[in-house]
Amino acid sequence: MNKYVLFLIGLLSLALLSACKSTNGDTSDLSELRLLIESRSFDIENNWALPLRGAQINLVTNDNHLRFRKDSIDIFLPYFGVRQFSGGYNAEAGIRYEGIFNDLELDSSYADKVKLRFETSIGTEQIRYIITMYPDGKSNLQLLMNQRENISYRGFYTEKQVE
Repeated sequence: MNKYVLFLIGLLSLALLSACKSTNGDTSDLSELRLLIESRSFDIENNWALPLRGAQINLVTNDNHLRFRKDSIDIFLPYFGVRQFSGGYNAEAGIRYEGIFNDLELDSSYADKVKLRFETSIGTEQIRYIITMYPDGKSNLQLLMNQRENISYRGFYTEKQVE
């Protein structure tokens, strides 16, 4: 009886170990991700907003995007948080930007992800974007702002053909 129990435990252990995927990251997947980022032809859509205060907010039915097209970007993100300084009369509640981005940095020194950083200016507001992209299609987006509380988003990216 003990032999059978040990055999089953050993068999289950082997099955679990073989089912687990390595967390080191596949270098070919990371190379493809780097090429995609360097092409600057991809979209990010977010499923979740994570404000600095409060619970995460489901964005599945809310329009939002961050679209890279070579040297320009189109951003539309809902914002949930506290504005530190007045935005003026009729100030935009969300984050909308279309135009050139500044100070683009690509950090591919990680074994399992690639980080992308850049900045935009909307009037007097400076926004620093930190995007973490993973080979499985997931992305995290952090916004560091000088006039509003910081916010993060979680979602996914897709490759787009340049039009």
